[in-house]
Amino acid sequence: MLTNQDQENLIKSNQTSELLIQDLRELVKSKNPLLSDIVLEILQQAVQIEMRLSRIVSITQTGE
Repeated sequence: MLTNQDQENLIKSNQTSELLIQDLRELVKSKNPLLSDIVLEILQQAVQIEMRLSRIVSITQTGE
């Protein structure tokens, strides 16, 4: 279904999205309310992307 390179890039993307979420969760704690508000919106989007990537990883790994 996926080439080895595709699978590697997918896993790498998923891991990167997890790191992004961790960093955004720290940034949302900022004392600057405007920054916190903006980052919260970005965090919600990042979580959705990570969930989608996780589903794709799960589907492609169980399909082997």
